[in-house]
Amino acid sequence: MSEPIEDEVNEELRRQQLKSIWDRFGIYVIGFAIFIILSVGGNEVLNYFNNQTSERESIAFDNALTLIEKGDNGEGFNQLLELTEGKTGYKGLAFFRLSSESLSKGNYREAIDFLKKASLEKSLTKNLRVFAKIKAGLILVDHGNISEIDILLKEVIENGGPFSFHAKEIFALALIKDGRDLEAQDIFQEIVNDASAPPVLARRAEIFLR
Repeated sequence: MSEPIEDEVNEELRRQQLKSIWDRFGIYVIGFAIFIILSVGGNEVLNYFNNQTSERESIAFDNALTLIEKGDNGEGFNQLLELTEGKTGYKGLAFFRLSSESLSKGNYREAIDFLKKASLEKSLTKNLRVFAKIKAGLILVDHGNISEIDILLKEVIENGGPFSFHAKEIFALALIKDGRDLEAQDIFQEIVNDASAPPVLARRAEIFLR
């Protein structure tokens, strides 16, 4: 997994974890929002889209972003939707951006659905498809249910690899949200005990075990 993508996931999880800790101890948090990633970022993404894009869709994507930046969100959104009907790498990137736009408007269900579509998009690399699931899982912690998170992240956890630890952490946060603290602690302990767990995740897991 490329470092920029992992850094973005770590930042998302750090924010989500802090919110869960504060909620758990009754501290009222004002203005907390999941960090919106405007672009997926990272060398893997840049190289991928450079190889997959067509000039027409590149122009269309740039036009859509320009419209959104100028405040014409409706037309920009519609142009992004049109890109999801294409066949190049911009189809997947459009799903990510549509999700970010929906999330910024508080349309959580729509944001999740766009990410789920991205996770199924075969034109994207495997890491980007998994990353889409991770982002959707984070939103679902506060705006979904644990059953949906379980279904979404089960395969990511079972397949192992660096993303599996992020998925476990998200599921543990969902368990805490559901009042199942002991089950969450078991997952955090599993992360701490696994020598292959990324150090930053192991340290976060230790916080919940204190």
